Amino acid sequence: MPVTKAMESEAMRHVRALLCARIDGIAADMRRRRPAQLCENVDLVRGMAQAHGLLPLAQLAGTLVTALAAGERGARIADCLELMREAAGHAPGDALTGEAFAAVISVRYSG
Repeated sequence: MPVTKAMESEAMRHVRALLCARIDGIAADMRRRRPAQLCENVDLVRGMAQAHGLLPLAQLAGTLVTALAAGERGARIADCLELMREAAGHAPGDALTGEAFAAVISVRYSG
């Protein structure tokens, strides 16, 4: 049976829900997990996002891994997790959205 657009949309909604649940889990684990464990969980989100063409989310996850590995905590991490949730809702392969999130990352996390 061929995959219909409705089936594809349902599958993508499921992927987004899984990604958002993982992002929420990371946020909940911030005080209980070591940075290495958090980085592993964020890397799972990054890989899943890349596999489904959610490149802005994958890019944000990469930024978060770098921040966590450098010992960052607090508002910057919470902000990045919120941006990741937002990015999970955008269409796969959306180049303009990718550019917009790249600009947000550059402005918020430079320096």
